[in-house]
Amino acid sequence: MCRESIERVALIFPGALGDILLALPALRALRARHANARLTVVVSAPLVTLARLAGIADEVANLDAASSAWVFGGSLPPPWLAGRPTLYSWLGSGDPAVRARVAQRARAAHFFAIERGAGPEHAAAAYARAVGARASLAALGDAGRLEPPPSPAGDRLHAALRAPVLAIHPGAGAPRKRWAVGGFVAVADWWRRHGGAVLEVAGPAEAASGSLVGTPLARDLALPDLAAVLARATLYVGNDSGVSHLAGAVGAAGAVLFGPTQARRWRPLAGRLTPLEAVGGGEPASIPLSALPPARVIAACERILGSRRERAVALSS
Repeated sequence: MCRESIERVALIFPGALGDILLALPALRALRARHANARLTVVVSAPLVTLARLAGIADEVANLDAASSAWVFGGSLPPPWLAGRPTLYSWLGSGDPAVRARVAQRARAAHFFAIERGAGPEHAAAAYARAVGARASLAALGDAGRLEPPPSPAGDRLHAALRAPVLAIHPGAGAPRKRWAVGGFVAVADWWRRHGGAVLEVAGPAEAASGSLVGTPLARDLALPDLAAVLARATLYVGNDSGVSHLAGAVGAAGAVLFGPTQARRWRPLAGRLTPLEAVGGGEPASIPLSALPPARVIAACERILGSRRERAVALSS
């Protein structure tokens, strides 16, 4: 096939970490639909390395690059719009000017919305349905998996810790989605009493903070390195966040904590993560311990680790 006859496809996805992991099965369905095309995925700068790890495209472009400013009125169109690609865009669905500007450069253009708020179905199912790739939640979970890469940075972090390792993520993009810090302190203390080490993950929303629970901190890791760190943890506990979706994508076992958001819509489908929802408490500044007691989270973690004998093996290995 001559180069000029190769179909070009561009996927523009402006969402954050959790958004793209929820949409990953839909993006992979589009990759399969255009298996013989030259496919470019366009994402924000922090997600470029993750998009490469996901293997959904022949090339990954940076939506924050200067050339991409054309979408919003710049003078020169970006390289990923060359050759009039077939376009699937989650940018511009609610902006007629952007939609018209981008569509004029495409052979065909399809626009979709980033999933937000409450809804009747899981967000991953909504993304898949929008592109015509309906699937069961189990199949979507399988399609949302990532293979963590080799990571010297991850190796160094784990080498400094005594196994087994509990990874915790006390942060989240919205403060009201965060479990009270005292809950994470209680879970960390429970783990240490059994001889394990605790590693706290700081996401982008916690970039300026120190450790909240007095443990080693994984900060400023590239997303592939963070994926490798999470994949090696014995147990994971975190809030409803992009980091928790990354933990699920690499197969982590553990618990994800929900307060104002709905687990049935936003829980990670990939991996072995159990959703735990707060009971009552309204929508406070954070999820209070009265709505989600530490004892409930610890009991769930013990169930996840298995029988008493299996727990003893895991916690002494």
